[in-house]
Parts: sequence; structure tokens; C-alpha cells
Amino acid sequence: MRQREWRRCWSAVWTLPVLLFAAAAALAPVRAEAPRTWRLSFEILSSQHVQTSRKATYPEKERLTRAALAEIVPHVWTSLDAVAARARSRVRPGGYKDEINPSVQSVLVIGEDQARRLAAGLGYVFRQWAVLMFDLNAEPGTHRYISVRFEPRGSLTLAKADRFFARARAQLASDKLGFSAYGNRLVFINLNTGIADDAFAAGLARAGADQAGGGITIEPLKPVRAFLIENDWEKSKQGEDFLRLIGVDGESAAELKRLQARYDGRVRRWAQHLR
Repeated sequence: MRQREWRRCWSAVWTLPVLLFAAAAALAPVRAEAPRTWRLSFEILSSQHVQTSRKATYPEKERLTRAALAEIVPHVWTSLDAVAARARSRVRPGGYKDEINPSVQSVLVIGEDQARRLAAGLGYVFRQWAVLMFDLNAEPGTHRYISVRFEPRGSLTLAKADRFFARARAQLASDKLGFSAYGNRLVFINLNTGIADDAFAAGLARAGADQAGGGITIEPLKPVRAFLIENDWEKSKQGEDFLRLIGVDGESAAELKRLQARYDGRVRRWAQHLR
């Protein structure tokens, strides 16, 4: 065998396994995304719902929120292939801008893509402008957060959350400041506030300074992976921003549309008692 032919033969022998390996890799299933502990924070009422003749009180909003958590939220999970029984959800105070409202705080161990779809589904059904999703165990995180811890356990009340939030707003002067309540702590994420992380931490420390040693601990900055899953209802009047994440075809979108209509009716009946 000539030397040139010998080289061609060995080249073919070595090339074939490489091509077979590449083909097998292309056909292999993509590894499932590792689940993480994602927290979803969202309100129930929105400016898209019917406006009442008087402003509802916090307890009145809380009753509606608890009803929605029992009647609607589990169906959102199942319509998007999540196991509703695995979600730990509570109605807790949530603050944004200059107001505190009852909000649903849900904790699920799922992949990030599924968490985004669930957040979009909740935002769509309840006509929210945004649903906050975050992972407190992210290393490194996309943003930073601070926990404000209240002791002893069980001592965090609506009045205490309201008082601290008012002090935080006075110190940080941002119309994008917000918090979510979990257990005995308020979680402040520095997300779209326009404040540097160090200034964010310093402002919250000042907000709690006069209560130092009085049952409040301001913890140091920590990393968090956080996103706002949003829909601009002025431009996307049918919730198109959410639907792009959910997928407009198939049973999921149709079921969420039914849940949205069901909840709209629930809000209308609730609003009649406020007139």
C-alpha cells in the first residue's frame, strides 16, 4: 500500500468514531435544569380590576387574597404542570412604592424556566403588572438583598412592617423600593431602585437604628438572583408579554384564560360589598 493511501485509510478510521460521537451527542436528551428554591411574590388586586366606590381596607383585601389562594392559585400551578401540593404559600404583607398590601408569597423547588412560566401565569390570571421571582441561595447573584429580622419569632405584625417600611422609604427615597415578608423577616431586594448597594444597606441600617437592640436585626448584604416578570397592560392589553413566556398555543393558555375570567367575576362580587 502506498504511503498516501495508508494515511487516507487511517484518517477514515479515526474520523468515523468522531462523527458517531457527535451524532450521538446531538441526539442525546438535554439535561434537565437543576431545581432550586424559587420564591414568587405577587398581589391579587390590580389597577386592571374594577374600581370600588371606596378604598378597601387591608383586612378586606386580605380576605379576597386568601380566597384567591385557596380557589385559583392551585389551578394555575396545575395548568402549567407544577405540583400544587409542593408549593408552600402564605398570605403576608408586601410593600411597594408607598403602600402595603396583602400578597401571596410562594416557595417552590423548581427550575428557573418553569418558575418564569409560573410567574407569568400568575401575572396573567391576576392581571398584575409584575410578579417578583427570586432565589436567596444564588451564588453569585444578579442583585443584592437585605433581611430585616424581627425577634422573637412571631412578633412581626402588619403595624411593625408598615412602620419600618415608612422609615425605609424616608431614608432611601426611591419609588421602586419594596419588600416581601417571610416568617419573621422583611426581604428588601435592591432591584431597579437606582440605589448603589452600599447606599441601600446604609439606608436600611439607618431605618432600624432607633430600634437597635429592640428586636430588629439588619443583616448584611447578600447575593440574590431576582427578576421581575412583567406585562405592560397599556401596550399589551391581552397580556401578550406574559403569554410569550407561557406559550399561546395548547391547553395551558386556554385554561389560564378561564381562570382569569373566573377570578374577574370573583373580584366583581367582592367589590359589590364595598359600595
